[in-house]
Amino acid sequence: MSIRRGNQDEYNRMLDDFNGKSKKFIECVNYLVGQGFSISQANNAVHVYHKGGATRAIHRLSHENRNQLLDGFDAFRKKNKECVDYLRRLGYTYRQATTAAHRYRQEKGLIGK
Repeated sequence: MSIRRGNQDEYNRMLDDFNGKSKKFIECVNYLVGQGFSISQANNAVHVYHKGGATRAIHRLSHENRNQLLDGFDAFRKKNKECVDYLRRLGYTYRQATTAAHRYRQEKGLIGK
């Protein structure tokens, strides 16, 4: 049996049809696996689906812009999740926000503190 390939828009559409917002995480994963996706694909897709928000970037987040936004947010004193949530509220995708917060914290030597 070959593994099916998909993209987040397709996963979102399928999970919406399945009424995934009202289902448990594992139910959604099992549904996607039943549709031919790998467990890894299904886990990632459901994670992003349940996070909500845009799955496609509306605008880019440059290194300078990232630092300016997070410095202005006083991210040096905040937890990673707070930084991610802040960037998401500004309209950045989950992936952009998590990557930006991680890189910022890495560059500032905050990882592991």
